[in-house]
Amino acid sequence: MIGKPLSERYGHGVSLAGEAAVAIVKERLGPDGAALVQVRAKDARMIACLVVRADSAGVRLCRELGLEMKPGGTGVVGLIGCDAARLLARLPAHQKRWLQTPCGPRETKVLLVAGGIALVSVEAGDNGVVVTPVT
Repeated sequence: MIGKPLSERYGHGVSLAGEAAVAIVKERLGPDGAALVQVRAKDARMIACLVVRADSAGVRLCRELGLEMKPGGTGVVGLIGCDAARLLARLPAHQKRWLQTPCGPRETKVLLVAGGIALVSVEAGDNGVVVTPVT
């Protein structure tokens, strides 16, 4: 992080690798799975913002999104996808479009904030849950 301005220190600039993001989301499905599904159940346009052990950059990002989060905090909140895309202005255009597109019938879209940010799709199928990073 040395040499990077605060605005690029992951609040909008550092992405989690796809494998790391998938591992974190899978780890949190037990404790947070119900909350993730509840967000999706409210509206297909909703995405779940999953914050895991928030560091200072994660707390700042939550503040920018209008969320209250304490250092070390973990939680799930819902955001309308188009609002998230607008607030996360530095995301690539294809990721913004993904956020703005409503979820599929058995899909929950997740904005993961955990030492970086990642977009992840969680789909419930007949053979279990599939977690896929959005690259």
